[in-house]
Amino acid sequence: MKIAIQWVKWAFHEIAAKTYFPKETKIDIIEKDDFEWLLDSVVSSESDYWVIAIENTIAWTIYPNLNLLKDKNVMILWEVYIRIKQNLAALPWVKIEELKEVHSHYMAINQTRKFFEQYPHIKLVECSDTALAFREIQEWKLRDIWAIWWELAAEIYWLDIIAEWIETNKKNYTRFFIVQKNSKLSNTTYNKASLHLVLPHQVWSLVQILSIMSAYWINLTKIESLPILWEPFHYRFYVDVKVNDIERYHQMLAAIRPLLKELDVLWEYQAWDENAI
Repeated sequence: MKIAIQWVKWAFHEIAAKTYFPKETKIDIIEKDDFEWLLDSVVSSESDYWVIAIENTIAWTIYPNLNLLKDKNVMILWEVYIRIKQNLAALPWVKIEELKEVHSHYMAINQTRKFFEQYPHIKLVECSDTALAFREIQEWKLRDIWAIWWELAAEIYWLDIIAEWIETNKKNYTRFFIVQKNSKLSNTTYNKASLHLVLPHQVWSLVQILSIMSAYWINLTKIESLPILWEPFHYRFYVDVKVNDIERYHQMLAAIRPLLKELDVLWEYQAWDENAI
């Protein structure tokens, strides 16, 4: 099985892939430098699946990825939530007094700044990918440079964990989508849907739509707006809803469609078990 992820192996994307396929013993990870190249590898059937980060509980929605997914011919199979645990790692036997710099993705640095307040001599350096920083520390034997990442990656690159779970927020999760090339077969086992709405520029238009959803007992798990290009101060809405009753869900769609300028059912997929969070 080939699964495409962004950046290099042992990233959180790979954890998400192996969480979704826990019984799969042979997974070939395809590394991609760019999200669009990553997505194209699914569309072109270079890989079987694709894993994309779509949202973080601290950093909110990753809008470029959301818009990219909307414009590509792909199918979302499932969402996966991964608890983000950050660890400080270095070459074996290196002492913290020797440390000059810590390299990591800007997100990991932002999540751990409070920890580094006690070490003002350490320079925090942003890099494009944390996994790449781990690899470079090992290959170049960089004793005065450390990295922030998860514990298994440190084992893979033969680095020592100096400090565990240094993230400030212990309830930080990233939401990933497991993506497959779109097919003529629809997903019939979904219990969640992502919708794209464009409302008429009228008073109470959003309230009316939400009232109808409520009347059909549709539970909104997320709603957010983004500007519409070339239409100043007009907005599109992305809405996630739980689907507990498929027939009632379709009735709701039929009821709101005439009241909208645009209604796109982007994806219908399996929700992550909230009890696992």
